[in-house]
Amino acid sequence: MIDSFLVECTEKFHEIIGENLVGVYLHGSLVLGGFIPERSDVDLIVVTEHPMSKEDAEQVTGFLLEKSGSPFPIEISFMNQHQLNHWQHPSPYDYHYSEAWRERFLNGGVTYSNHHEKTDPDLAAHVTILSHKGCVLFGRPITEVFPSIPEKDYLDSILNDYEDCLDEVLDDPVYAVLNILRVYLYLEEGKIYSKDEAGRRAMRSSFSSTIEKVLKRRRGEEAPLSEEELLLFQEYYREEIKRFLYVKHGVHNVQ
Repeated sequence: MIDSFLVECTEKFHEIIGENLVGVYLHGSLVLGGFIPERSDVDLIVVTEHPMSKEDAEQVTGFLLEKSGSPFPIEISFMNQHQLNHWQHPSPYDYHYSEAWRERFLNGGVTYSNHHEKTDPDLAAHVTILSHKGCVLFGRPITEVFPSIPEKDYLDSILNDYEDCLDEVLDDPVYAVLNILRVYLYLEEGKIYSKDEAGRRAMRSSFSSTIEKVLKRRRGEEAPLSEEELLLFQEYYREEIKRFLYVKHGVHNVQ
């Protein structure tokens, strides 16, 4: 089912964008091996030769409002070749959609035109993962289209998400715990892991019971998590990541 879903999306983007389309690229859990159909997004980056037009953006929006979530939610960014060839962080982009933005689109709260520059610090992480393990659904090879992202940009990108995760440990423990572990393991080993891989790698830690319950919840199983154990996890990894950042990168201004 996922293959036909990706084909349908790719064909529709080609139909809308036409000759301006450079490529459609898959990143995220589907390429890292952590995709769970009931929970995971389909993560895409679409690259165009020239900036996306307002008319194309409106057509893409119409398609995504209909297709995203049926059955898989889509998170997607459109970038043009100039933005990639002249990389800066946080990177500009032409268009973004995710289910978290659905109501904003439906209520007209999103600007479709690219005349107002928008930036997204997450793109450094997305492009890094794409270069690491991404998949070409249509178009030119990844190495010809995407730049090599400086490690400092990738690190800043994942730390931006990490700080949000620290605040969300109690509200969304599955996402927060596993992403905190991904950051910790990247700092410790220099490797990029999926959420599930990070959880399994960390099962040797003193928080194995908490992590096991988080992984069960990720699979849709019942597993009670106490506020106390989540706050202990939060505080331990906050201090460990602070230590890694100071020792390895000289960074001392994180939570």
